Amino acid sequence: MSMRTSNIAIRVGAPALLVAALIAAGATSAQATTQAHPKPPGGTVQVVVSGLDNPRGLTFGTGGQLLIAEAGHGGTLPLGGGPEGDQYGGLTGKLGVWANGVLTHPVTGLFSAADQSGLAAEGLVSVDAQGRWVTGQIALNTSPIPPVPPGNPIIDAARAQLGRTIAIDPRSGRWAPIAATGDADYAWTAAHKDLVPDQFPDANPNSVIVLGNTRYVADAGANILAKVDKNGSVSTVAFMGVPAGSVTDSVSTCVAKAPDGSFYVTELLGGTYAPGGARVWQVWPNGTARVKWTGFSTIQGCGFDGSGNFYVTEFQVNGLNPGPGGNPAGDLVKISPTGQRTTYGTGQLFFPSGFAFRGGSAYVSNWSIMPATGGPNGVSGQVVRINVGG
Repeated sequence: MSMRTSNIAIRVGAPALLVAALIAAGATSAQATTQAHPKPPGGTVQVVVSGLDNPRGLTFGTGGQLLIAEAGHGGTLPLGGGPEGDQYGGLTGKLGVWANGVLTHPVTGLFSAADQSGLAAEGLVSVDAQGRWVTGQIALNTSPIPPVPPGNPIIDAARAQLGRTIAIDPRSGRWAPIAATGDADYAWTAAHKDLVPDQFPDANPNSVIVLGNTRYVADAGANILAKVDKNGSVSTVAFMGVPAGSVTDSVSTCVAKAPDGSFYVTELLGGTYAPGGARVWQVWPNGTARVKWTGFSTIQGCGFDGSGNFYVTEFQVNGLNPGPGGNPAGDLVKISPTGQRTTYGTGQLFFPSGFAFRGGSAYVSNWSIMPATGGPNGVSGQVVRINVGG
């Protein structure tokens, strides 16, 4: 790890979910198509809010407002290079609240890292609401930060925030740490390096849900479902492995609570970059885990509706491709309790990520790796609404 004056090398790592290079050519047209799923009838995609800054996880608050984790657009502080290229840090992460057609940001100034154009940021990546409090999850972990003296506000923020599970009060705009989940997951992978010898230790928390005084976190770097108890103690519930000989690991992206008391945990890759490799796991609180469904592509977001239907957002339906030919086309897949699948948004969703459900409609963060200032062709991050029934 090298540091030059104020530069800090933060390793985003191979499991990082949102790769700036995906934009190189694939996202230059909003008319990109895909052959992975036939275009379904209905399911019109309606933009409800735009101008978002790398929008990721979504949830509805108790008052009906839509809460949006915005990872920000990085900043001006050079952080060094990584698999995604040079990264720049800043304090541009925020919590968005959309209510009555108006977008506000009660929490701002959170740590964010992105390429120089603000694409594919890492920062606040997930939110879940319970009562007046919102639980947030910030990506990555603090292990790559050199032990430099405090004084630089961006480096200090990275040290205080990376990998943290936090409690947010949207009314006051204040937040407080609950647990250093990313660091705990990193330590767990260091103790279990034999599970993924070529990549461990690693940690990149990506999705959080809250159940009473307990939080559950899907970690895309550690490939685990972690549990955060009421005292902030972090433990591993289950590890999601891949078949022997796989070219990559599972990359656990999302967790949702199922009606039967289990958790559904989704994958970005499932051991392959090709389409159809991602899986949905069913994990019980005692750690028992099994693969429930297969045949998905690059899942990012997930959740249930009130009828027990499960939904996943597929980030790139043609498989994860970080090269110039990367296709931004994604979709939303609804899986009934019997396993029947219906696809929505084909040809209208691009790099979709977070998911939330309300009143017969799915809400999805679209163009989820775009900054508020706009990426190619001026496209910024959005939240869209899709009528899916349920």
